[in-house]
Amino acid sequence: MKKRILFLDDDHRRIATFREQVARNDFDLTVVETADECIEALASGRFDLVLLDHDLGGETFVDSSRHDTGMEVVRWIRTKGLPAGAFIVHTMNPVAATTMFFELQQLGHRVEQAPFGSSQFYRALEELLEVRTHRIRHRRKSLSVRLKEYFRSIRFK
Repeated sequence: MKKRILFLDDDHRRIATFREQVARNDFDLTVVETADECIEALASGRFDLVLLDHDLGGETFVDSSRHDTGMEVVRWIRTKGLPAGAFIVHTMNPVAATTMFFELQQLGHRVEQAPFGSSQFYRALEELLEVRTHRIRHRRKSLSVRLKEYFRSIRFK
């Protein structure tokens, strides 16, 4: 059975990059662009890994008290008491990332905090996905290696 990944992000370039990489690894990817869509997806099924952005709608450094942010998803998770899962908080908003990280961790979830495209992001993906599946290592380059190669290839274009 394919591992299920939920990816919350509003940046179409990041979505395209991540969609391409995940497809190569035979994972079932669900992409959502709003907090409401993310909550709806979480309510309808279980995911092996959830990647959460905070600042959505093309905005940056948004107040976490707003209902259109990744923090709203975390508040919903707290309210519903979802079973422990794996999360990567990948926002570039450091205050929101820290808040989301600690909130999810206190709820018993396995959480990594790393901005999308950073070396920590690749390590978190590798660690959390390989805990779930070891076949990546045996068949082809790991997801983190391929993502690093991709970002190096586009960095100076």
